[in-house]
Amino acid sequence: MLRLVRRKALTIRRRNPYVHYGLQKQLPLSSPSFLVARYSSTNESASSPKPPRIDAPGFKKIFLVAVIGTLIFVKTVQSLDKNKPKTTLSEEEFENVVKGLKRRVAIFSQGEVDIKFSLLPSVDETRRILGKSQCNEISEPQFVDPVKVIDYYRTLKDDRYEALLNECYNKYGPDTYIDNLPTGMLVMLLGRYLKENYKGGDELMIVNFPHSISDATKFENEVSIVSKILIPKELEDSNICKYYETVGKAEVI
Repeated sequence: MLRLVRRKALTIRRRNPYVHYGLQKQLPLSSPSFLVARYSSTNESASSPKPPRIDAPGFKKIFLVAVIGTLIFVKTVQSLDKNKPKTTLSEEEFENVVKGLKRRVAIFSQGEVDIKFSLLPSVDETRRILGKSQCNEISEPQFVDPVKVIDYYRTLKDDRYEALLNECYNKYGPDTYIDNLPTGMLVMLLGRYLKENYKGGDELMIVNFPHSISDATKFENEVSIVSKILIPKELEDSNICKYYETVGKAEVI
């Protein structure tokens, strides 16, 4: 009896290769179709590429990029400003230029021109005193009046110092503005004027100058060595007179 049941079950399996589990019909585990489907599913899962990982930039990277961009912009603006022609200078800018200026050689080398100072107030008075003392033994020097030199550049159209000089002129008036120029400006403009108008071998007399020891030393360092200074008797005790007496260049008249 048991053998008969087994034979019927085997016959049913041979006629119907599917295995019944309740109401659901499945392929046998050993079925070729099942194995192909399983391999195909596994292969697709293994071969499918993973989506690339995108890292968002961190705060430090963003900050660094912003700083670098700002520096590049600032350098570019500075470069453009440097390329712009500078036609005028303010008083503060002039003082900064003078502080940073280190002239290695004077405009005129020693002995190239003969320059003297006179503390007498005018060209006429200096000429009169020279006429009495020299007795026509030597030729008269060419006179340079610092007031006229400064006025020349103040009225020179489009000169880089025109605006600044006129500002001082309007503020202090025609009689005293030359005494209130930015430090070093008087000597600088005197040197420029002498360079543009005189040559080696000339004999010059600068009247009513210098106004201070600093002007005197600056002139000799940056323009030319001075051979003599004429000092009126009433200024014999001044610091400028004592300064030039130490180097044997003072002549009290």
